[in-house]
Amino acid sequence: MLIVGLGNTIMGDDGIGVLAVRELEKFKLRGIELLEGGVSGISLLSQLRGRKRVIIIDAVRGGGSKPGTIYRLTEEELAKPEFRFFSLHDLALEHVLALGRELFGKEFPEEIVIYGVEIKEIGFGEELSEPVKRALPRLVELLREEMAKHVPSDTRSG
Repeated sequence: MLIVGLGNTIMGDDGIGVLAVRELEKFKLRGIELLEGGVSGISLLSQLRGRKRVIIIDAVRGGGSKPGTIYRLTEEELAKPEFRFFSLHDLALEHVLALGRELFGKEFPEEIVIYGVEIKEIGFGEELSEPVKRALPRLVELLREEMAKHVPSDTRSG
């Protein structure tokens, strides 16, 4: 399983995906590959090709939810117009994934799950806003629960 944290850590709340991956690194998880995807854009496709299951973490602005709200979306739910993801800038995440499905067919992941965290603000600075910072431990807990469902217990540690 691959977990990709997207975002820019010098743009406030936009860095939540990368920071979540850094928190997961502390658990020394076996059977899980962690990737700081930064603002990958279309280059993310090469990282997804040939994978079976992928989790993507990113900052999101949803339909009026409170900052710090955590969303779990399937690839099909991603295209809902009320969500706007930030890390891929001019190319929406749903477009990148659709392109990957078209280009790579069966070589593209069978399942992609997206965890989005509702942001408060994006601006220069390395600090998360308070509501997003408070959401980080819960996000890590949810990710660990998700991993536990799909990685055999003899390959997990921490």
